[in-house]
Amino acid sequence: MNVKLQELLRVIIPKEIRLFLWRIVPKIHIVNTYILTKPKLICNPQRIESKYSINEISQTDKEQLIKVYRYRGSNSYSEQILPRLLSNDWIGLAVFDNANGNIAYIAWIIIRSIRYFEEFGVHLKPRQFLLKDGFCVPEYRHQGLHTRMEQERINYCVRNNADTIFIQILNSNKKGIDSVINNGYVLYNQRKIIQWSLFGVYRELWSFLRSPFRKIVK
Repeated sequence: MNVKLQELLRVIIPKEIRLFLWRIVPKIHIVNTYILTKPKLICNPQRIESKYSINEISQTDKEQLIKVYRYRGSNSYSEQILPRLLSNDWIGLAVFDNANGNIAYIAWIIIRSIRYFEEFGVHLKPRQFLLKDGFCVPEYRHQGLHTRMEQERINYCVRNNADTIFIQILNSNKKGIDSVINNGYVLYNQRKIIQWSLFGVYRELWSFLRSPFRKIVK
């Protein structure tokens, strides 16, 4: 859609109606999966301000995590994300602002195969990892946190004996694609996804059409 038309619609259509339409209308996106083989430890990562620290998150960070995902505009994000804190499949890394204890950036690592990503043709074997869902709180953007976190995630995997790392990027995210290619990733596959917020659907399109009622836990 033309950018100027989008801006006009934001003015004409009230926010509540726009959010309602966003939820009820299914959308189709293209997602690219990239692969990095034989990753190496990054010894000189991007420098960030000394007020930040990077740590693995746990249940004690639950409230901070909820605050982060409120920026995404819906409580449904928290409902999908919080179970990861209790899962043995997901590892969360966060950049913390030591001045106030807030999470400035959150990103996730999948350490064993789960059905959701198997629909995308990604079946993790031992020593294989998948990076997913990096998000920077708006007020902390443009401070080098994204670059540093991408490097931290690679280093986490390398320190845990990774020989292969996967990452998924929406095909429309050109900056994100440039970033992963600069880190040595190459395209592994490309799939269509269906996003249908009203029913909490975010799945590989053809798998969804074959089994629309299958319960997929992310």
